[in-house]
Amino acid sequence: MPSMPTYFVGKGRQFGLLDHQFGGDKAEYMKAYDDVLARINRPLADLADEQAANWKGPHVAGINTDDAQHFRADWLDRWWKNKDVEGVLRAGYRAAIERARDLELPIESLWVCANEGEFQVYISEGPRQITVIVFTPPPEERHGQREHTEAQLTEDEPIWVVKKKEKEDDDYTNRGGAPIQKVEGTDDIILRRVRYA
Repeated sequence: MPSMPTYFVGKGRQFGLLDHQFGGDKAEYMKAYDDVLARINRPLADLADEQAANWKGPHVAGINTDDAQHFRADWLDRWWKNKDVEGVLRAGYRAAIERARDLELPIESLWVCANEGEFQVYISEGPRQITVIVFTPPPEERHGQREHTEAQLTEDEPIWVVKKKEKEDDDYTNRGGAPIQKVEGTDDIILRRVRYA
């Protein structure tokens, strides 16, 4: 994964996998909740390795061995030292899964990276789903830096952003991004798809 900007909203393959496991057919996600709760006390890196071993290719939701290694090395070790990342993720997803299981609702996850110092998991209960927001500071090596790395982001997220057009947006489509749409009735507000590594 490339270095991150000072803010980011996305899913990546890791949270996309969880959306796939905990969404769709009700019988399947209810079974997935029970399966995950039975294993959630195991090391999260081991669970990621198991998911990677069962990966069925780039056109199927899942993570590969590089994703599992990235999770182990960066998320659980290097990026957020002294934040108890594994403990917070485990407790956050356990609480979300238990709540979703009780309500028989699917779960959707988002990663929000902001220039703050907190690593937290938020759980939002809605009428049709439970939304999990994993809120993190920028990775330690990026903290305080403002270098923009959009050019390194190559895969489309199922997320769009409405924002004021910035200089970096000029080359977005040239780098393979979906066409940017100008919001009707505005001079400089655009709609564009978010990308990840």
